[in-house]
Amino acid sequence: MAANDLLVALRKAMLAERDGVQFYSMAAEQAKDRDAAATFEHLANEEKAHFKALQDTYRSLLDTGAWNAELAWGEPEVATEPGGIFSADFVRRIRGQHLEMAALSIGILLEKQSYEFYSHQAAASDDEAVREFFIKLAAWEEGHLQMLLREDEALKEEYWSENRFEPLL
Repeated sequence: MAANDLLVALRKAMLAERDGVQFYSMAAEQAKDRDAAATFEHLANEEKAHFKALQDTYRSLLDTGAWNAELAWGEPEVATEPGGIFSADFVRRIRGQHLEMAALSIGILLEKQSYEFYSHQAAASDDEAVREFFIKLAAWEEGHLQMLLREDEALKEEYWSENRFEPLL
């Protein structure tokens, strides 16, 4: 991957992460369920960390002209069980909880897009350190994606039923 292509990829990635920060922050502010708000705030903070890592990498590349592999961060945090985003009270009163469910759906789309972008950048890189950087970002986003997908799957049937969205058979 040429240096200019890498800079363009980093700028695109920073924009996507900033969008994620804004979206998850908005979802956290507007969510009525305290557990959902806390999860969205946590996701916003993780997206901020991604943005900072990308920004630091971008600045380092501009300043030195070389990739700095020392700017990486820890391992991705992956939730493995469904049911961790929303409180039991939320699930009991799922009818009409459109904002939180819409935020869940939009979050899935954002995380999927980011995962695919980072995976593509990793595959396109001929530099091992750059490839590993994008692989790590892809792993973070895949963890977010899987967490949101599990939660969506756990709530979907009840949400559809309570809100009368189930297709007529």
